[in-house]
Amino acid sequence: MAHKESVQRASARTDTKITGTVSCKTGSCNGVVKDLSDEGICFQLLFDIGARTGQEVTIRSEELGFLTGMVRWCRGDRIGIKLKLSSNTAAQISSYYKFFR
Repeated sequence: MAHKESVQRASARTDTKITGTVSCKTGSCNGVVKDLSDEGICFQLLFDIGARTGQEVTIRSEELGFLTGMVRWCRGDRIGIKLKLSSNTAAQISSYYKFFR
């Protein structure tokens, strides 16, 4: 827990339980968005799909729609995804906070 508290984040994170699918060139897997910010996602995978740091991924969920990003880190069954920032991404995240929170 000390690690999480010592990390300075560019954007505040919100704990979530959004179900969805993440896909990359090595596979696709269902899982859960554990936390969300304007710039990134922590996604918990149900099984290893071989995602590696720097790889491009897509995220699909009913609440968030279709998002793209890049794997920033991999730790066990979780991956950190830096979202590709655009007005569409911002609108989708804003919509989640407005309608699903």
